[in-house]
Amino acid sequence: MEICTITCHRVYNYGASLQAFALQYYLESLGHKVEIIDYLPYYHQSRYNFFYIPLESNHYTLFSSNGFMRLVYGILKNLCIFKTWGRKKKFDDFTKSFLKLTSTHYETIEELRDNPPIADIYVAGSDQIWNTEMYNGKDPAYYLDFGNPSTKRISYAASIAVGKIGKGLEGVIRNRLSKFSQISVREASGVEIVGNLGIKAELVLDPVFLLEKREWLNMAAKSTQRPEKIKSRYILVYDFLHDDRIRMFVAKLKDQYGVLVVSINDYRPLNYVDVNINDAGPLEFLDLVANADYIVSNSFHATAFSIILEKEFYVYPLMGQNNSSRMEDLLRGLGLEKRFNPSEIQKNINYEIVKELLDNKRVKSTNFINNSCFHDM
Repeated sequence: MEICTITCHRVYNYGASLQAFALQYYLESLGHKVEIIDYLPYYHQSRYNFFYIPLESNHYTLFSSNGFMRLVYGILKNLCIFKTWGRKKKFDDFTKSFLKLTSTHYETIEELRDNPPIADIYVAGSDQIWNTEMYNGKDPAYYLDFGNPSTKRISYAASIAVGKIGKGLEGVIRNRLSKFSQISVREASGVEIVGNLGIKAELVLDPVFLLEKREWLNMAAKSTQRPEKIKSRYILVYDFLHDDRIRMFVAKLKDQYGVLVVSINDYRPLNYVDVNINDAGPLEFLDLVANADYIVSNSFHATAFSIILEKEFYVYPLMGQNNSSRMEDLLRGLGLEKRFNPSEIQKNINYEIVKELLDNKRVKSTNFINNSCFHDM
């Protein structure tokens, strides 16, 4: 069976790349031919487009006023981004090596509608494709609003991420979702939100949980060598907002355990860590998580991989953002609530209990995929 998935696969984000790979990998393991629709709208091209200024940017009014100011913006942005060119290359290499993309590249919903990929099933997901506080949550493409109407449409672990659909969008979203044969979402809050539209949704795990620990360790082993400075036990910090809560908690961990502190970042190094790494790609990210003693982050997927790889971890909600439900739902379902927004160091996690809960959820998730792909086909 030919399946095309659509997700945010080329946004230079660890979780986005790895979840895209995971769903592709799992569907292929069932014997399907799988391609990821190579959809890259303008709002996902901003990071390495030196002259693109996002509308929501605090600098938009200042730097978009004329050509000279846009040039100044481009130069300043170039100086920052140039430091992370090695990171970009590793992401691009990962995409080339591990993601099977459609031969046609799309940048607009009109292009998708004019020349849609041919498949037996379209799958929307995973990640925050339905977060209406982001551009993609309003984009018809992520609701599979293209292609032959008779093509089966399902979602797998689509994330709304926030507590409600954006004001005035309920009717539009209801209409788009009504065309799906089956819907699954990543958070319990998403089941309720979709249910309030009069549409049934099932709760499933993020695609990264469809792969076993050994499979992710095999992927991590493909990474390039870790920096020579990392020769001992370490705390891994993944904090893209420079959160003082994380800084203070990491200081507690370091005082108690006396280990190295390593940070994954891009062009904004953390000044309190021992080693800053700004050129890690998805494989290096996996390797760093797999070999850390402790992980402290404000990232959903850093948390997910910490659980899969059975690490000691702590996670904080993103400052000023309304999308912590995705982390809270995941942790609550695995009995790990105390790892969210902590103030004190906790006892080690009993992963035997967590694994049993996770295995039960994994069975429900794989059953959804199997039933959705083969039912009524």
